[in-house]
Amino acid sequence: MSIHVAILKRPYLKLILAGRKTVESRLTRTAQPPYGRIVTGERIFLKASAGPFMATALAGQVEQHDGLTPGAIARLQSRHNHAVCGDPAYWKLKRDSRFAVFIRLKQVEPIEVGPVYPKSMRAWHVLDEALSPLMDIPLTDGAIRNRYIALTRSSDKMRCRPLTLHMPDGSEVETGFADGKPRIRWRGWARYYQQYEMIPGDTVRFVAVAPGRYRVSFHKQD
Repeated sequence: MSIHVAILKRPYLKLILAGRKTVESRLTRTAQPPYGRIVTGERIFLKASAGPFMATALAGQVEQHDGLTPGAIARLQSRHNHAVCGDPAYWKLKRDSRFAVFIRLKQVEPIEVGPVYPKSMRAWHVLDEALSPLMDIPLTDGAIRNRYIALTRSSDKMRCRPLTLHMPDGSEVETGFADGKPRIRWRGWARYYQQYEMIPGDTVRFVAVAPGRYRVSFHKQD
């Protein structure tokens, strides 16, 4: 799967974080990303224009249109603007668009990091998942029972260097990988699995804050 960087004006990002804007829209005159390039379940990193990353979300339902006319745009505005939260100037600017994508935003969370992406005038970037600074690792029954976790998306380069884990209680763990394999050598997971009442399907999130340093958090499945 791909990951995405969406660049928005800061007021729209604040509406997303407040839970008022639940759909991100992109209307263009030509077929540009995310049109045809995003599917349900892919992660989006939301960045302020000329500013920092502020949020992340998962793509929910994706609705796409082509061959649009000003009349069709007006109908889409009427149907979607309660969730898009576009002002009249936005829809006036977009009235001659031919392509449209409406992406429902799920599991919105504030975040201050994002992937490195090629700087350009584009407001949407599609990237390889390997560039994501965020890894969500689903827990298996065996991982919980045997008190371990494996970073299945870790690269060979990552497995060769020490790891520093910043845990939710403020403690730091200095560790590494077991014999260059995805499994983390540290065996102190049981306390956190119990504290957060983790069950199979719940996830442990690793957010890269520096080379070899990850902030760890525990998340219940929806």
